[in-house]
Amino acid sequence: MSNLKTIAFFGASGGCGLAALKEALQAGHTCICLLRTPSKLADLGAASPNLIIRKGNAHDANAVASCLTVPGEHRLVDAISFSIGAVMDPKTRKFTDADVCKRGIASVLEAISMLRHEKQLPGRPLIATVSTTGISDQKRDYPIALHPMYHYMLSTPHADKKVMEQRLRSSRERFVLVRPSLLMDGNKGNATIKEGVEDVMSAVLESSAVGYAISRGAVGWWIYNRLLKMDEVDVRHMEGKAISITW
Repeated sequence: MSNLKTIAFFGASGGCGLAALKEALQAGHTCICLLRTPSKLADLGAASPNLIIRKGNAHDANAVASCLTVPGEHRLVDAISFSIGAVMDPKTRKFTDADVCKRGIASVLEAISMLRHEKQLPGRPLIATVSTTGISDQKRDYPIALHPMYHYMLSTPHADKKVMEQRLRSSRERFVLVRPSLLMDGNKGNATIKEGVEDVMSAVLESSAVGYAISRGAVGWWIYNRLLKMDEVDVRHMEGKAISITW
């Protein structure tokens, strides 16, 4: 099929990233994943000949760069799914890596620049990045009841996501910021996903969507179907924007 792509995944060992990866693999796309522990996707890799798993840390630009070239071709991948995030230690209630997102996206941008300048690779992959509601400068995009959680318990990962967004805005890359509401497991069947749109390049709120939660599976489905699989022309109207999604 002529519309098949090569997509790089960072943060695909679970959650939203894994859900998006499974959608892409099922559709036949070539998927390249960077994992610190490749065994986490061993079963999926054994069942998916179009999955390439590479060992490395997303904070290492060279390791990231190893995932950004289309196998057998002299060009960058078509799209990038970036969904890494901090994890809270249940005992200390502190986050294990408070800078994971901003460091990770810095490595992605550095790797793209390195491949363009050192290896002269063409291409402008779309970077689909999982961010969060609660960090918009335009309007509150979460229920007021969640204010204490968002501004106290989640203040550390939100600050990290905000810097990640700023680094993407300062780049000249193609990107879409996906801002889901609180993430949960499970699903709600055919529940409608509401979308709010903020043009972060011109600081204009085009529409709003407020909700309490959405599942990781639904976020992954949305990222694949609304962004990763789309042709450049079809996704152009979403580039440079933050899309808040919720049930």
